[in-house]
Amino acid sequence: MAGSYWDKFTRRRITRRRMLQSTGVAGAAAGAIWLVGCGDDDDGNGGNGNGNGTPGTGPTQAAGTPVRGGRYQVGSTADFDTFDPHLAIAAAVGYFPRLYNVLVNFSSLDSEFRFDDLSTEFEQPDETTYIFTIRPGVKVGPNPLGVPERDLDASDVVASYERIKALPQSNAYAFIGQWVASQEASADNMTYTLTTPKPYAFFRDRIGSAINTIVPKEALEPGTVDRLLTNAAGAGPYVLRPDSYTEGQGAVLDSNPNYYRTDENNNNEKVPYVDGIDVKIIMARESIRTAFIDEQLDVYGAQNVDEANDLQRRNSNYQVVRDPVNTFISFTMNPTKEPWTDARIRKAAMHAIDRQEYIDRVYSGEAQANGLLHWPLGDIALPAEERDELQKFDPELSRQLIREATGQDTIRVRVMYPAESTVEEHNLHLPIWLQQMERAGFEIDAEPLDFTTWLDRYTNVNYDASLALNQVYEYAEFNLDWQHSEGPARNGIYATGVGAVVPEIDAEIDRVKSLTDPEEFKSAIHALQRMIYEAGPTFLPLVSPYSFTLYQPWVKNIPQGLGSSGLYLNTWWLDKA
Repeated sequence: MAGSYWDKFTRRRITRRRMLQSTGVAGAAAGAIWLVGCGDDDDGNGGNGNGNGTPGTGPTQAAGTPVRGGRYQVGSTADFDTFDPHLAIAAAVGYFPRLYNVLVNFSSLDSEFRFDDLSTEFEQPDETTYIFTIRPGVKVGPNPLGVPERDLDASDVVASYERIKALPQSNAYAFIGQWVASQEASADNMTYTLTTPKPYAFFRDRIGSAINTIVPKEALEPGTVDRLLTNAAGAGPYVLRPDSYTEGQGAVLDSNPNYYRTDENNNNEKVPYVDGIDVKIIMARESIRTAFIDEQLDVYGAQNVDEANDLQRRNSNYQVVRDPVNTFISFTMNPTKEPWTDARIRKAAMHAIDRQEYIDRVYSGEAQANGLLHWPLGDIALPAEERDELQKFDPELSRQLIREATGQDTIRVRVMYPAESTVEEHNLHLPIWLQQMERAGFEIDAEPLDFTTWLDRYTNVNYDASLALNQVYEYAEFNLDWQHSEGPARNGIYATGVGAVVPEIDAEIDRVKSLTDPEEFKSAIHALQRMIYEAGPTFLPLVSPYSFTLYQPWVKNIPQGLGSSGLYLNTWWLDKA
């Protein structure tokens, strides 16, 4: 059995990668709020299996001899929320690969890329056992929490995962809480063993996620753990400067002098090359754009292709990376609240949505329609023709379903949403969505809320329905769990899925997760999507766009095609000479 799971899923991803390439996808940066909204656009080492490679090949294109020094300037429209890596859900998540470590990370979009971090290798003796060899020398950086500057080991993995298992509110609970049946550190703490209760199709996706990074065990002790809300203590490439984080203003990251990794393509020079990253919270897109044009920022996420083209006409030296992104605005219904208890009303909302209008008006054609699984996930999403038939835009059908359910031509519903948010163009989606729903027979009692209030109510499922901010998911498991009665984190927060009223969907979601044969998995996940459509889905992703990220000409060795895996790489540099 050794290696069989990994080998099979690598083959599945290669097929998926070729499918993406055949549809014109050139590179991939999943997690757009991380890359564009927060400027987390790490530059990497190359494209072979361990994150090291030849300059000019793989996920980065090297541009000369690396230069040391300088500070990377980033503007973000999104607040951090918290720097606790096991609790955060907002912009800070994009910085955890900068501050902490994972055992190993696999790219969701490049089947050949693997980043061995705290572990140097692993083996899988059977379908439920995973054994990792711990890398010596992954040393904790300077920190204000009193954590010793020592090497991480297997006991830190155990402590981090035990903490997550005790935090049902954690985003990582759906993985650690549900799928870690046992874990053990060897006597010398140089081997870590994890077992799952049954085969798990998404293990390699989840093990390297930024939401279950590894924290030194001393930082998790009572009296210290609460300080992780505004501080950090990790062995990643950067350290969070003490007292630099202010919500609504920004944060400062400095390079970690203890970081273990070197650049084998540059005489094993230590990385990172830059002195640090300065993050400024700037809520207005226009202000971020102006700061970028004035060379105060090193990166800018264009609103769409038109803006990217306009900026390149102004300055042809800007570098532009076009990537598909695993992010989308969504509509979420609570099936335990009227009128969403009725499948006909949920389906009426589904058929009210004209996704092409968002593609044309928000993204100038540089986006594609989503089904229950968003299109960058590849061929495990339903084929476009079938998807478009199952969720077809048909406002007359919506009105017919409303009449069948209520005897009336229209229905009044309460919908909350974050007011005036520009994150992922939510402000541009909102008026389109309101108009589409009205045309389909929905009279909206709107509840525009400030972000903090909206997030609190969304987290606690205190809503009838919500037009949500961006969801950033690289893996199909998250989308499936939005339809589960326990919600996307499998802990009862954010949403109650259609499984609450159709228990068979819960059972099938869990069954599909245990299928590790690629073809069986693909067939079953297609059938599951059809089953959810028949039941009336409660979570509707709208469209996923291509991002257009512009970099100043002095940003060198920009990663491409790795999704959020690029955040773990650090051989990028600044050259203003």
